[in-house]
Amino acid sequence: GITDNFFMDPRLSDETLAFHQFVATLQPLSDISSMDLMRKFCEDLHAKANEKLIGTFKGNLQEKHVVTNSTDIPISIYTPVNTNKDKLVIYFHGGGWTSGSRRTHQTIVNLLADATKTIWISVEYRLGPEHKYPIWLDDSCDVTQHIIENKESYGVDQTAKIGVAGDSAGAHISASICQTMKNIDFQILIYGSYDFTFVAPSLKEFTEPQYFSSPPMLDWILKNAFDDGVDMNDPRISVFLNKSPEKLPPTLFIVAELDPFRDDSYAYKKILDKAGVKNKLVLIKGVVHAFFGLPGIYPKACAEAVDAVREFMASIS
Repeated sequence: GITDNFFMDPRLSDETLAFHQFVATLQPLSDISSMDLMRKFCEDLHAKANEKLIGTFKGNLQEKHVVTNSTDIPISIYTPVNTNKDKLVIYFHGGGWTSGSRRTHQTIVNLLADATKTIWISVEYRLGPEHKYPIWLDDSCDVTQHIIENKESYGVDQTAKIGVAGDSAGAHISASICQTMKNIDFQILIYGSYDFTFVAPSLKEFTEPQYFSSPPMLDWILKNAFDDGVDMNDPRISVFLNKSPEKLPPTLFIVAELDPFRDDSYAYKKILDKAGVKNKLVLIKGVVHAFFGLPGIYPKACAEAVDAVREFMASIS
């Protein structure tokens, strides 16, 4: 059976095996085509996986709303103890542009804020299918613009460097923001999808549901995140197709070894290398897509990733 093939993969880390045992204890996702069930599954998964870590942030957590032309976007501001005021990072959660929330990703964002001694702001952009592309992207750009224009009211210096970061769909959003906004100083891209022509060999290598993004699931997500008529070759969507990649900011790629989107990061890195953009790629061995939001189950893998973020940010001056 499918599952046997998956579990036979000698590359799986102990944490990944533990993760799959954990998922088996959850209420199974009986109907992948129900958005409500999908969102509930995502919330439950993160709440139970990170149970022991939720609420352990020592710093100050503040909720605010950013008012844009079209809506009112909630944000969470994580200010660690002893904050550096020279940088600020805006974080976009994963969940296929259709699920996930500031709540699902609260643990990893507070770990990032603590480790980097920097303010991180997590954004509740609107989701498809209720709010398809470009709404979730416009929300994210609007919040980013607002924060850049009001740095000091968020607790950093006027000269502070502003970075964007995210995992999966949030990495795609971050990469896309850097396509259109010129005043971003760095980007941290965690296992995103950057090329919607879908030619990456890893997409064909990891097709079983346990790799956390099987072809049927991906099709369904895309249908809910984008309208039919959308041009997937728009560089805001397929960021590879940007005509002037040399203008992009320094970039950190964090990549999961056993992830259908793995090769997107390598291909994007090549584009940045060729354009002379400072970048670094860190491969986390033995893990599948979605590990980053689950430090309660992936303590070692997440610590490795958070460490890479800390080092990368220290190199940005």
